[in-house]
Amino acid sequence: MVTKLRLVFSITIVFFSFYGTAQSNYWNDAVLSDANKRIVRNKLAVEEVKVFSLDDSLFRAKLTQNNVQTGSIVYFPDDDGKQIAFKVFEANVFSKELSIKYPNIKSYRGVSMDNSTKRIHFSVSPKGIQSMMTGRGEKGMLFMEKGIGLTYVLYNRNNHNAKDIGFICKTSPKILEQSLSSTAKLVDDQTLRKFRVAIAASGEYTNYHGGTKAGALTAINATLTRVNGIFERDLGVTLELIGTTDEVIYLDSETDPFTGSLSSQTQNVLTSVLGEESYDIGHLFNQKDDTLDGNSGFIGSVCRDNRKGSAYTTFSDPEGDVFDIDLVAHEMGHQFGANHTFSHLSEGTSVQVEPGSGTTIMGYAGITGANNVASNSDDYFHYSSILQIREYLETVSCGETMALTNVPPVLNPVQNYIIPKTTAFVLTGDATDADVGDIITYSWEQIDNGIVTQATFGPTSPTGAMFRSLPPTTVPERYFPNLDRILSGSLTQTNPGLGDAWETVSSVERNLNFSLTVRDNALNGGQLVSDEIAVLVSNDAGPFIVTSQSAPAAYVAGEVQTISWDVANTNLAPVSAETVDIFLSIDGGLTYPTIVAQNVPNDGTHDVVIPAQPTSSARFMVRAHNNIFFAINSVDFTITASEIVLNFDALEYEICKPDDLVVDFNYETYLGFSEESTFSIVSLPPGLNATFSSPTANTNNTPISIAFTGTNSVPIGNYPLTVRATAPTFTKELEITLNLYDTTFTEVQLVAPTDGFLNASKDLTLKWESNIQNTAYVLEIATDAAFTNIIESPTVSTNVYMPTALENNTEYFWRVKPINSCGEGVFGASRTFTTINFNCISQDAFGLPLDISSSGTPTIISRISFFEDLSLADLNVNLDLEHTFLADLVISLTSPAGTTVVLVSSSCGEARNINAVFDDDALPFTCTGNPAVNGTVRPLGSLSSFNGESILGEWILEVKDNAPSDGGRLNAFALEVCVEGNFRPDADNDGVFDDGDDLCLDTPTGQEVDASGCPIFRFPTENFNVSLQSETCRTNNDGQIQIEAKIGLDYEVTVTGSGVNVVQNFTDSFVLPNLSAGTYAICINGTDGTIVYEEECLDVVITEPDILEVSAIVALDSNQLTVSLEGSALYNVALNGVVQQTELSEVTLDLKDGANILKVSTNLPCQGVYEEDIIVASNTSPVVFPNPFTDFIEAYLGRESGNVVVKVFSATGRLVKSDSLTLNGPVTRIDLSELSTGLYYVQFLGENSKGTVKLIKR
Repeated sequence: MVTKLRLVFSITIVFFSFYGTAQSNYWNDAVLSDANKRIVRNKLAVEEVKVFSLDDSLFRAKLTQNNVQTGSIVYFPDDDGKQIAFKVFEANVFSKELSIKYPNIKSYRGVSMDNSTKRIHFSVSPKGIQSMMTGRGEKGMLFMEKGIGLTYVLYNRNNHNAKDIGFICKTSPKILEQSLSSTAKLVDDQTLRKFRVAIAASGEYTNYHGGTKAGALTAINATLTRVNGIFERDLGVTLELIGTTDEVIYLDSETDPFTGSLSSQTQNVLTSVLGEESYDIGHLFNQKDDTLDGNSGFIGSVCRDNRKGSAYTTFSDPEGDVFDIDLVAHEMGHQFGANHTFSHLSEGTSVQVEPGSGTTIMGYAGITGANNVASNSDDYFHYSSILQIREYLETVSCGETMALTNVPPVLNPVQNYIIPKTTAFVLTGDATDADVGDIITYSWEQIDNGIVTQATFGPTSPTGAMFRSLPPTTVPERYFPNLDRILSGSLTQTNPGLGDAWETVSSVERNLNFSLTVRDNALNGGQLVSDEIAVLVSNDAGPFIVTSQSAPAAYVAGEVQTISWDVANTNLAPVSAETVDIFLSIDGGLTYPTIVAQNVPNDGTHDVVIPAQPTSSARFMVRAHNNIFFAINSVDFTITASEIVLNFDALEYEICKPDDLVVDFNYETYLGFSEESTFSIVSLPPGLNATFSSPTANTNNTPISIAFTGTNSVPIGNYPLTVRATAPTFTKELEITLNLYDTTFTEVQLVAPTDGFLNASKDLTLKWESNIQNTAYVLEIATDAAFTNIIESPTVSTNVYMPTALENNTEYFWRVKPINSCGEGVFGASRTFTTINFNCISQDAFGLPLDISSSGTPTIISRISFFEDLSLADLNVNLDLEHTFLADLVISLTSPAGTTVVLVSSSCGEARNINAVFDDDALPFTCTGNPAVNGTVRPLGSLSSFNGESILGEWILEVKDNAPSDGGRLNAFALEVCVEGNFRPDADNDGVFDDGDDLCLDTPTGQEVDASGCPIFRFPTENFNVSLQSETCRTNNDGQIQIEAKIGLDYEVTVTGSGVNVVQNFTDSFVLPNLSAGTYAICINGTDGTIVYEEECLDVVITEPDILEVSAIVALDSNQLTVSLEGSALYNVALNGVVQQTELSEVTLDLKDGANILKVSTNLPCQGVYEEDIIVASNTSPVVFPNPFTDFIEAYLGRESGNVVVKVFSATGRLVKSDSLTLNGPVTRIDLSELSTGLYYVQFLGENSKGTVKLIKR
C-alpha cells in the first residue's frame, strides 16, 4: 500500500478596489419609525429590516450620467451596512411608445464592481425606487421598498415571517403526454427572445397605487423589472410592456370590467380593447383585501390567440417580493408552459420533482401548511421548469429574437454512478465560460417525479425527490446531504418541517436522477447548459462508514495513524469500488485540500502519516476512487506540531532483486527547532545496506536520500524498517516497509471450489493460496479448456474473487497467474466448475378479484406461496388492475425475507388501469393509453433486489390507495420466478411434491391437503350451532349442551369435563343434560360415505349463579345507606318494607331515625336473602337494639360521654335494676341476662341523652 502526501501552499492575493472602499453620500442610515414599522409588519411581513434615507436628487443625478456603453456607477446599501458599487445600465421594460408617454418611469440592471456574481435590478419613478439584489448565494436576495417620505426599507427575503400566506393558484395542471426529453437543450442558442406583454389593471389595483395610470404603471414597471431579472437569466426571455397598456388600466373599481370571472374577463378585455395582434402575453394585476390567488388560464398560452390573455394575479398588497416572485413570476411561468413542481399532492404532470411544497418559482413555498419547505420561493426556476418552458417556446413563432454575443458555458459531461445505501455522496460539475466577466453558477437538482409529503419523506421512499432544490452557487459541487448534516452524522431525515433540510440519503435500492444546470448569469441575457446523471443506490452494499477517530484524540505531526472504515461490500459488484482516496480537513470538515492517501485498496484499513498542519478541528474523509460516495469520521481530532517531521512520499516501497533503491524524504523542523539530527535505520536485515545522502541535518526542508543496496543477498519478504532522526534533546522515528521481490514465481495453488464442482451458484467465490512474493494475481475464466473464449480476466490484489459474468448451467474453466512489480509468473493448473441449472415457473394468486373500495383509503393484500427453498435468479410480476386514478396508488411486492420493492407509486396522475408485466430489463412505463401502464415495463423499484433470496414462503402484493373517492379492482396477480436449481414436480400445485411425497396426485386446484398431499375435508364454516344452558342454582346439576348441525352427516361427538366422558352418534342434533358447572371439551367427527372430515373441537363453559354478595355502608353525616351488589343481573332491594328492583351494582337509600331493616334478594331463591338491621339515632334520644333481646342489649347514646345512669322498670313500674355506666363510645353494651322473660322499660339519664325505651325480654 502506498500513501502519497500532497502539500498545498495557500497564497493570498489582495486586490484593492477603488469602488470597494468608496462610499456614496446619498444613502444614510435612518431610524425605523412607527409608520415604517406598520409597513414592515403588515405589507412586507419580515422579521428584520434596515432603514435608509435617500438624497433623491443626488442619486438621480448619478443615474443621468448613464452611458449606453459604459453605464454609470451607483451605490446600494446591503444588509451588512456596506455600500455596494454597481455598474448599471438602463434596461427599460416599457416599449419605446410607452417610454415617450411616461419618460420618468425607468428600469435598470447592474453588476457589482467588487463581486460580479451580485446583480441588481431596480426601477425608478417619481414615486421612488424599488430594487432586487441577487447572486448573494445562501445570504439570500435583498429587496428594497419605498417607506415613508424619503426613507427606504431594505430586507432579506430569507427573513420573511414563517406563516402560510394562503395563496391559491387556480391553474389546472397540464398532463404531459410524454416525459421531458433528457437531451433537450436549455438556453444555449445565443439569442434573447423578447415578448410583448400587456398588463391590465383593475380599479382596485390602480387605487392601491395612487389612483392614476402613472401610479399603476410605476408599480407594473417595478414588478416586471424584477420578473425580467429572473426570466432573462434563466430563460433567455425578456418582456416589453406594450405602448397601449394604459388603455387597459382602469381607475374605478365600480365601473371596470373585472367583476368575478377574471380569467375570461381579462381575455375579453385584452382582445376587444387592444386586439390579439398587439401582444404576445397578457395578464391582469388585481387588488382585493385578504385575497391571494392567481390563474394563468392555461399551461402554455403565450402566442396563442384567445388564450394568451387569460391570466391574472390578485393580492391584498400587490407589490413587493411576494407579489412579484411568488405570484406574478409563478403565473407567468405557467403561461410560458411550466407546470407546478411541488409534490405534496398529485397533479400527474411528471415534473413534481421537489419534495413537499418545493422552493423554486413553480413550487408552493409558504402555502402548504405542514408540507412547507420554506416560507417563500427562491428566485429561480427549477431545471424541469426551464426544460418545459424551452420545449414550449420551440412550438411558438411569435416574439422577437435578438442575437447575443454571449457565449454559452461549456460543461464537461457527467457520468452515472452506483453507490451504497445510507451513504453520503457528492456531485461535482466542471464548466468553463469564454466570456470575461461572466460568473458561472452551478445548480444540482433532483429530477425524480413522485408524491412526497412531510409525512412520507424519508430514507425508505421509493420514488420522488429526497433532496430539495437549492439556489445556484459558484461552488461546483453539492454534498448530499449538506456537510453540516454529514458532519453531525444526520444522513437521514424523516417528517421534516419548515426550515429543516429536507434532505435524506436512501436506505433502499432505487434510482436517484439529478440535473446539473450551469448558468453564466450574463447581464443582458443568460445562457444555460445542463446535463443529467443517474445514481443507483444498491441494496447490496452500505452503509459505508469511517469507524476510526470516533472519539476526540490528539495526534502528533509525523506520526503514523490507522484509519478504519466499514467496507460494507462496496468493493464488490455492483458498486465495485476497489480503491479509495483519503483526505484531511483542518477546518472542521468544511474543506479537504490535503490528500493523505490515494488509490489505496478499499479493504477497511490504511496507515497514513499525520501531516504537519496543526489544528484542533481535523477530520478524515474516505472517498471511493473514481466514485462519488464517501464517509467522514464522526468527531474532530487535534493535530499538534512536532519539532521534527520525516516527510516520506510513502510508507511502503518495493524492490526487485538485485536492484538498488533510493528513497527520498524531507527533513522538516517546527517550533523553532534547530539542533543537528543524526540519521539511522533500526532493524536493517543482514546483507541489506542503507546509506544516507547526508548523515545529519539541522535546517528545515532539507532533502535526504537513502540508498538501499545489497538486495541480492537478502531473502524475499516484507521488511519493516525504522528511520530515526536523533538530536541532543529530541528523537523522531518513522516506520517504513521494504517489500523485496524477485522474478522467481511458484505456481498458484487453487483452493475453492474443488475441481469439477457441480451446481455452483453464479455468486460463488473463487479462492487460491496467497504468497508473499505476489502483489497481485491475473485470473482467467473461460468456457473452454484452451482458454480461447475468456469471459473474465481481472487483476486483483487479494486471493479471492467473485465472478460477475457467469451464466447458469454452464461449465467454466479457471486459472490464476501471479505478478509483482518485478514481473509475472505463468498460469498454473486450471480447474472446472459447472453452474447450477436455471429454471422458471409462473404462479398465480388465488382469491381474485379483490375490490378496492372508493370509500376511505383502503389497502388490499394478495399472496402467492412457494414451497421450495431455491435461490431466486430473476423475477417478473404480472398485474391486471383497474383503478380510476392511478396517482392514488402505491403498489409494492414483499418477499418472505422482508425485502420490499415498489412497482408503482403515485404514478400516472389521473390516468387509469394497469395490465402489464413488470420486468427489470424493460423500459420504464410511460402512462399512455388505457390501460395507462401496459405491456412489459420496468417497475419503479428494482426487482433484482430479490435476487439471491430463497423463494420459500409467502410473497405479498400490497395495493395501498392513499386517497378517497376513486376505487377499482385487482383482477389478477402472478409471479414469474427463475431459480438456480430444479423445481421438484408438483403437477397439482398443492405444495407436496409428486416425486415421492404426494400420495394423492391430481388434487383439485386450491384443495387443502395434508403432508402426504391427500385432501383435507373440513366441515363448512358455521356448520354447528352450539347452545348452552347453565345451572339454575348452584349444585342443581341441571346444565345442558345442545348441538345442531346444518348439514346432516354421520357425526360422532365426544364430550369430556367435570366428571363427564360421553361419546355419542347423531345426524342432525345432540343434547347432553344434567351437567354441573364447569368447562367441557367437545370434539365432533363426521363421515359422508368414503369422505372423512377433519375433527372440529371447541371448549364450552357451563356456568352457575354466583353467590349473592351485599355490602351496606352508612354515611353518618347524611343518614344515607350505600348498598353494593354482586352475584346477579337483577336485585330486589327492600328497606323498611319498601321494595325496588335494580340492575345497578350500587344503590343509595335514605335511612330513617331509629331502626331500619334492609333485605336484599334475587329472583333465584337458591341465592338466599341478605338481611341487616340498621339503627339511626338522634343526638338526644337513646336507641336500643336488638328488640326483643335475650341477654344483652346495645344502646346508642349519640354524643353522650362520661357516666350515664341506667334504670330498668318492670311493666308494673317497679324498679328492678339501677346502674351507672362509663361510656367508651357511642354504643354501649348492657348485660340484662338476670331479667326474667317479660316487658320492661329502660330509662337512660345522661347529660345529653335522656329517655325511656320499652323492651321485651325473651
